[in-house]
Parts: sequence; structure tokens; C-alpha cells
Amino acid sequence: MTIASKVPRRCLATEISFSRCKDFRYDSPAATIRRTAMRHLMCFPLILLLSVAVSTGARAGQIDLPITLDYDIVSLALARQVFVGPDNTAPVFADSAGCNSLVLSQPRVEGSDEGQLRILTLVTAKGGTPLNGRCMLPFEWSGTVETREQAYVAPGSSTIAFSVVDSNILTSDEQQRSVPGLVWNWIKSYIHPQLGAVTIDLNPAVTEIQALLRQSLPSDQIQREAVASSLSLKAVEAAPAGLDIVFSLQAPEPPQGWTMQEEPILSAAELASWDESWQSWDGFLTWMIKGFAIGVEPALRDELAAVLLDARYDLRAALAADHPSRDPVRELFLSTWTRLAPLLKESELLRDNDMDLPGTRALQFATFISAANALQTLDSAAPHLGMRLDSNTLRSLARMLAPTVTDDELDYDTAVDPELRALLGLDPEFREDEKPPLPFVWVIPRVEASTVDPALVKTLTGWVPARSEIDKYLHTMEQLLEESIRAERERGKIAPQFFPVYEDLVRATAWQESCWRQFITRNGRIQPIQSGAGALGLMQINQHVWRGIYDIEALRSNVGYNARAGNEILTHYLVDYAIKKKEHEIRGNKDDLARAAYGVYNGGPRHLTRYRNPNASNYLKKVDEAFWKKYQSIRKQGPEAVRQCYGV
Repeated sequence: MTIASKVPRRCLATEISFSRCKDFRYDSPAATIRRTAMRHLMCFPLILLLSVAVSTGARAGQIDLPITLDYDIVSLALARQVFVGPDNTAPVFADSAGCNSLVLSQPRVEGSDEGQLRILTLVTAKGGTPLNGRCMLPFEWSGTVETREQAYVAPGSSTIAFSVVDSNILTSDEQQRSVPGLVWNWIKSYIHPQLGAVTIDLNPAVTEIQALLRQSLPSDQIQREAVASSLSLKAVEAAPAGLDIVFSLQAPEPPQGWTMQEEPILSAAELASWDESWQSWDGFLTWMIKGFAIGVEPALRDELAAVLLDARYDLRAALAADHPSRDPVRELFLSTWTRLAPLLKESELLRDNDMDLPGTRALQFATFISAANALQTLDSAAPHLGMRLDSNTLRSLARMLAPTVTDDELDYDTAVDPELRALLGLDPEFREDEKPPLPFVWVIPRVEASTVDPALVKTLTGWVPARSEIDKYLHTMEQLLEESIRAERERGKIAPQFFPVYEDLVRATAWQESCWRQFITRNGRIQPIQSGAGALGLMQINQHVWRGIYDIEALRSNVGYNARAGNEILTHYLVDYAIKKKEHEIRGNKDDLARAAYGVYNGGPRHLTRYRNPNASNYLKKVDEAFWKKYQSIRKQGPEAVRQCYGV
């Protein structure tokens, strides 16, 4: 279908404008999030369908960025430019005598398979002959007008305009009907020009994306300006799902002889900057996904939560690298966006909510999506430009979504966030009754924060068992684990037929992760166990993965709290991932639920099926084999099996 790009521009009404209006072998999960959310962004249904397909004819050159705007944006333009009368009506014609008038109401916008916009409008007409203050031979007529329009890019701008190409009068069942000649003349004389004058101005969106490109490209100023200035609205076409628009930009060809090379190891100064950047990335992503997840259906909310967890596991892996060869934030953004963008299509599930549908917000969202796609595509098509993501770039991206968002809302925060816990399907509260202790005061444990016997927590706090104490130590730790398991049984989330699997899963995971230890001796001092990647305590709950979900200091200092948190995470992964996906039915083995749940615990939601994936890396296969052996040993021997971890 061709796009009408040369249709004459008609007299324009006021345009709609977008405004900002380890100490041991294996690592495992854990950490938290912020509490501030972008409720103001998602207090309305998302009305944008996304297309993330990218057309690039070559490695560099013209880059096309397609996106689909929902027709509610056109409805907003109609409301602002045409239907400005009482109760969203459009009094398009009335004579001075009050005898003849034409009023439009209840507009409905649709797409068509013919590449045209279809506007259905109720029409009420009154007519007659004014004579001596009276209306002679009066008549009234009402019906529905179908107007078909062609969308096009107004020459020399980034404005979408429309041209009326056809119209019909319809009956209530939207079949064609006859109409009085006078009314038909009125429709052609008054309705066509007004509906054909509606425009959607995307120039401010283009300006914002250009600013972001200038900010994220470290190339020389002339080259950076050339890329940013080349961004323009290239084409638009009406499709059944919405207005398919295409932005385009020009990327310079790589220098002669340029090849992709491994970047040098980051310097100390660059590593310090990387620390700031990854926290900005995590803060931005958490804020964004929490906003997207407000009000969506459970299935989409769970998918968004999985994206957040996987992104944090990826961040954990990046932090664990001893010598990163390039700034990982850029790669974290690209990999996460590839997975997140298609999910946003499903935000249309919100359309049935009884909420307002402000199209301006959808234009803000369109700007954000286009900007993110531009960054991703430009990095792929022109890697020689060296895209850069820092805190300023991410904050600019966030303000495309919500112009009033504050820096505090985007900050990296470790405080427990009940909303974030709810997003992940966890209880909003986790027995946090008092403030965390000051650093290094774990000798006085926060027993109130756990649901296990305080005496057990006190006994185990700071206990690094001598060889002669191994049996007593393991017996005490088994009591603590048993009480944590009992607490999960009382919550009732795990069906009884799966509880034996869960019990062995907990014990085997604690063995795999820490050899049932909360404390170790290092440099002659007893201290909480912590991996190089930030995993803490008995269950090795990673503070970067689970920030905002658990109290980081309590995970470090309170073995009871750590055990309960690990139990909650395993319950979540067992029930909401392994059982929900029926892993036990695929090979007919209920114990596969434990293998699947541990894979997620260790590597994130993407790792649910890795235990049966022949293409998993050798390292991950060894991790899973080690867990499976421990699980089987626990099943056969019970807690006694853990003694072998201590060489006894």
C-alpha cells in the first residue's frame, strides 16, 4: 500500500502537539528495589501498540524506526480540534436564524485493510426555510457519516496530516443509506474540510529523540550532530491496528578499514563511573517496569517481573566479572530492551479499563519507544559510533515517559519496597518490625525479623563450628531450616503433593549455596559469608538481584531472616515457575520441579529449563549436576548428608 505523501495540505485547525503537558564454589540469587513508582504514568491504559522491527539496508546508512500509534491518538486530535462543543460535540454549521444546523457527535476512529483511516460520526441535521423569524418546511435528519481519509506526512515537517478521499451515509447497522441532497451538500461543504484538517504534530517528539542521540553518542561533535539532525518522520500509513509511522535517520559509514575490536580493560576511573552507571540503570529499569506493571493483567505482570529479575541476574553476572572489557550498562540495556519491547504490545490489555485515555500520554510513550529503538538500532547498524549510556541519558529517557519524574524516584535505593514485592508475587510485608542494626553489630541479631525460634538464631549467630562441633552445629541449623520450612507450610502456597519436593529443595539449596553456613572466619575474624558478586549468608541471596525486596543488612546479620527469605524465593520459583510451567509432567518426574526451581534460583527466570537443555554451558551443567547429587543425597540420608561438606 502506497503512502500518500503529496496530498495538498488543507487549512489546519489548531494542531495537536506533544508536550511534556565468594568464599565457596557457586553463586546464587538475591537483592532489592525502590519504593517510588511512576503511578502517574500508568494511571491510564497504555494505548500504544509497538513494532520493534527495524529496517536497515546495510550496516550503516539510512535506518528506519517503525512504530504503531493506536487510533485513540487520532481520537484525541479530533476531540481537541473538531469536537470542542458541549458533551464532545462539533457544531459544524448553523445559520443566524437558527433554522439550519449540522452537529457531529460520538466520533469513532478505525483502520481499514485498504490503508485508509475510517471515521464514523453521528450526524444530526436540522433544516428549513427561514421566513419572518420562522422556519418554514422544517425537517430533521440523523444518521452516521463514514469518512475515509488518507494519512500522510505534511511536506517539510514531522506532522501527520489527513486528506478526505471518500464518505458515505450509513444506517444504524452501518450499511449505506440515502440522504437528503441538502444534507449531503452540507456534509461535503462543512464536514469534509473540518475532519480533513486534523493533524498530529510529532515535531516535539523528534526534537526529544534528537537530544537523546546527541547525549548518547560520544563521537566528534560534527558527526554526532549530523546523526541527530538527520532524524525525521519519513512515512505514515493507516493500518487496521493503528497508524504505522516510520522515523528514519542517517548513520555514517564506518571509517575505512574499521573493524570491531575488543575494547581495552576499564581503568580505575572508568570502573568508578561504571559503578554509578549500573546503579542508574537498575534504578531506571525498576522504576519503568513497576510503572508498566500497574493495572495490567496477571500474565503480563508476571512477564514484566521476569524481565526485571533476569535483568538483575545479568547485572549480577556483570558485577562478578573481574575485568570487564567494556561498559556493561550498554549491553544490559540492549539485551533487556530486546526482550521488553515486544511485551509492551500486550499493554493494550488495559484498554478495557474504565479509565481516561489521554492520547498525549501515548505520544509520550511513543517518543520513549522510538528513542529506545533508536539507541538499540543505531548501536547495531553503526557500532563504530560507540553508543554511551550514563545516568544522564537514562534520566532523559525516563522523562520521555513521565516528564515530572524526579531524580529521587530514579535513584538506586535498597529500602524494602512493598509494591515491588507485590509485583513479584510476594506478600507486601516480610516481618520487618524494626530498623536494621548498625554495621558489624550482628553479635546482637535481629531475632524479631524472622519467624524462627529466636534462641536458634542467637545460638547460630557468629558460630563457625570447630571439627568437633560439626554434628551439633548441623543439628541446630537443621532445626532452623525446619522452622523456616514449617512457616512456608503454614502459608499454604505449596500444594501438599509437592511439599516433600520443596523440603528437600530447601535443604539441598542451602547445602549447595553455603554448606549450611551464615558465618565464616576470614583474616582471623568471624564475619557473615558473602560472595564476590554480592550473595549473602546461608541461602546466598544476592543483594543486587533482591534489593528492595529484602532488608540487605538483615540478610547479612540474621540467619533466621536469611533462611526465611531463601525459603520465600524458592517457594516463588517452585510454584510460580516450575509447577506453573508443568516441569514435572514433561519427563514424568516430580523431582524435576526441584531441578527447575534451583535453575531459576541460581540463574534467573530464563534458566527454568536449563537442567534438561543439552546446549547449556559446561559450567552450568556442572552447577546443576552438583545440585542434583546433593538433592538426591538429602532425599536418601536427610540432613546427615551435609556432613560430607565438612569432610566428616
